[in-house]
Amino acid sequence: MSVSVDVVATAALSRDSLVFLDKGDLKIVHVNPAAEKQLAAAKTVLRAGTEIKQFLAFLAKKGEFSDGDSVGSVRRALGAISSGGRADLPGFRLEKTVFSWHCDTGPGNTIALVLRDGGKAQELARALADHKIFIQHLIDVLPTPVYLKNLESVVTRCNGAFAELFDLQVTDVIGKKLVEVAPKDLAKTITDHEKALLVKEGQVRDEITFALGDDNRTALFAASSLKGPSGSIAGTIGSLIDVTSLKKAQAEVAEAAQRLTGLLESAPIGVGISSRETGVFQFFNSTFANMLDIKDEKQPTDAILLSDRYRQQSLSDMDMLGELHDVEIRLRRPNMSEAKWLKTSLEPLSFEGEESVLWWTSDITKQKHAARELQNKANNDELTGLANRARFMQKIDQCETVLRGTNTPAAMFILDLDGFKKLNDEKGHAAGDWLLGETSKRLKRAARRAEEVARLGGDEFTMLFINKGGEKEMIEMADAILSELNQPFVWKGEDCGVTASIGFAIFDGGSSDMNEQLRRADKAMHQAKALGKARHCLYTPDLEPELHQD
Repeated sequence: MSVSVDVVATAALSRDSLVFLDKGDLKIVHVNPAAEKQLAAAKTVLRAGTEIKQFLAFLAKKGEFSDGDSVGSVRRALGAISSGGRADLPGFRLEKTVFSWHCDTGPGNTIALVLRDGGKAQELARALADHKIFIQHLIDVLPTPVYLKNLESVVTRCNGAFAELFDLQVTDVIGKKLVEVAPKDLAKTITDHEKALLVKEGQVRDEITFALGDDNRTALFAASSLKGPSGSIAGTIGSLIDVTSLKKAQAEVAEAAQRLTGLLESAPIGVGISSRETGVFQFFNSTFANMLDIKDEKQPTDAILLSDRYRQQSLSDMDMLGELHDVEIRLRRPNMSEAKWLKTSLEPLSFEGEESVLWWTSDITKQKHAARELQNKANNDELTGLANRARFMQKIDQCETVLRGTNTPAAMFILDLDGFKKLNDEKGHAAGDWLLGETSKRLKRAARRAEEVARLGGDEFTMLFINKGGEKEMIEMADAILSELNQPFVWKGEDCGVTASIGFAIFDGGSSDMNEQLRRADKAMHQAKALGKARHCLYTPDLEPELHQD
């Protein structure tokens, strides 16, 4: 069974993780991109053709359910999903992400699983709150009289300059209709200008006259539609400048602009403002210019940071969220010796009468390199560059999960160097370290078809082969590895006198405990040493008759 092209296209637009199941056999028929990204840790069992039981078994083993009962939670989830109706499922944590999810009737003959990242919802709420505080603070410090009104013409926010226009305090204005604080003719004029803005998003500018006390005044009026978090029009934002004090206002604006420019220029973070329509940068500070290497360019554009396709998507996301926070971008320009990693945030801005985008950008290249180095150290053996014990054990756990229920041949090898301790004692640790490095190189060549090659510790190495043949092929592989490793290791012109002993176990990867197979390979390796070293030994039940008696 498969879902239609239209359903696939619609699911791809969702920010929620969507998984569609065949209602008949509860097998996965489609996973949308959000699910592939958010549930990357479960990608081995979250793909078309996999039974939902395997995904739930993975969650029971790798996840952490909110009620602490993984087995019980998985059973309840399976029961709810099997019913085919609408039901909330037990929440869980996978790696560092907390998910809430539910099942419902899907398109066609499917069941839909809808998973949501609880952390992202909280992050969005915080981002929206921070953005609101930023806007409020910005309004407060502007010398231009500014107000915000809702659909009922109630002033929900204004700054001191707007209140002073009517000899009032800010607290006397907020929460009241405009007609209650401004002259009636002025309130009517503003209301008439704003009618169209409450129906269709837009802007209006005009020079208006009104009476204020005994004085007739002229002001420059500007207003725009104000959108709420849902994207619908929620009111208006406007400004009213008394032309009689225009010169003073111009001086204040110039001084504020100069202070702002000076502040942004000396900021340690990169700041840029680009035209939303053309992408041309209208302003950027020196930190931003150095970061992007645009000091000598006449009209640099934001295409340096975002491709046209990704730019349109980013602007769309910015509009929906109010801002786009912590976007990571890899930048490599012609004159750069190496690529940079930048973290940038975008938010909409009106700049010099034009719709613009404000960029806050920082260089995180050092942090990226440090994180990558820590990851490598955590997963790789520092001396040989091979996988370390932790990574190998994680690998066999993953393979065991993926292969469960299949008929896949597999083999586990353990190799131990003969004479290594004597080499260390007689020639020193430098010779021992060199020999371990040389061993790893030879193993990579001889066992290049292995699923994983690792150093377990000391002079002990291991290899895992998946679907590379049965007993005949694995014996040939053991011969090839021995042939490679029994070639002389020459250190400073002298043969180190080191060989290798190998033990290996061959098993059905779909029904075996791989940790047990690792133990059996180790048992066979010790048998190879007991038989004279420099040889290989295949594990058979005869090696442990006490464990295989009827």
